[in-house]
Amino acid sequence: MGHIIDTVATLTDHRDRNALVDTLLSVFHGLLGASRLTLWNIVDRKGSVWIRRRADFGSPRGEEIEAPAPQPSNMLIPLETCGALRDCFNSKEPSCGAAGPAGGVRYVFPVMDGQEVIDLLEVTRSSPLSHEQQRMITGMLRIYRNHLGILDYGDCDELTGLRNRRTFHDSFARLGSCAGCQEKCNNVRTPCARYPYLAVVDIDHFKRVNDSFGHPFGDEVLVLFAGLLRECFSDHDRLFRFGGEEFLVILDHATMDEAFGALENFRNRIEVFRFPQVGPITASVGYTRVTGGDTGASAFGRADAALYVAKQSGRNQIRSHEMLVADGLIQGKIAVGQDVELF
Repeated sequence: MGHIIDTVATLTDHRDRNALVDTLLSVFHGLLGASRLTLWNIVDRKGSVWIRRRADFGSPRGEEIEAPAPQPSNMLIPLETCGALRDCFNSKEPSCGAAGPAGGVRYVFPVMDGQEVIDLLEVTRSSPLSHEQQRMITGMLRIYRNHLGILDYGDCDELTGLRNRRTFHDSFARLGSCAGCQEKCNNVRTPCARYPYLAVVDIDHFKRVNDSFGHPFGDEVLVLFAGLLRECFSDHDRLFRFGGEEFLVILDHATMDEAFGALENFRNRIEVFRFPQVGPITASVGYTRVTGGDTGASAFGRADAALYVAKQSGRNQIRSHEMLVADGLIQGKIAVGQDVELF
């Protein structure tokens, strides 16, 4: 009993959602002796239900599985193609079946928010779970969901559901130091090392939307825009509504090409999307590489300076602070850890 209480205390001590999920799976792995645990996120896209792998824990599977793996964590998979996961989602009850040709047992547990299934926990192990173990899993998933609800209430933007501005500096402080990576690669144009990146994303001419269609339609654009952010970026990336029509993205450790590719994919997704009543809109993006010694303010200042150039250069484009400095388009580089000085 004491161990369970300690486990609950550890879970509810987390404010970072990624750390919370990692701890949840780690705890289950230790308590159940499972060979594999996977948390799947339910995603509704215009009435079609998809799943996205939220996190994995354990050794690689030796058995056949219904969903392709490994895949990027933001890849959407049709739920209809995944029999056991689909059955659990539809019944809203735990399911059990053979894990595959390699043997073992696979369980799927729903994570409920009221009457809605929001996640699915897949547990693979060599032998069946006891009744008490299944009850423990169900109870722990309820605690997990309740804690998420508390975090959402204080940390999320009420309109879009993204993290709010207040949480940015805490999230930024949790980024690991990249000092070691800096020594390995100093090429501004094609850095081969992996870094976090901070991007500032701004909806172009958003005031025209509110003025032409009214604030209710403007709010709908913001909600849909936030949904496209979630769709295009990994669960390990962090998304914020910073204020008004401005959003922030903290990309997980990536190369320069990967960071630009992810941001360009999102910019293009916005460009081709048709917002109800409003029609097409575009977005401008400025981004910067996060390095050791950065503060949230210094990294934001550099990304915001790059965004300013993107806006002044015609909008609907992406600009890198490091590239702008290298090309002489920003005359005064914002030093790491220093006050913002754009030009």
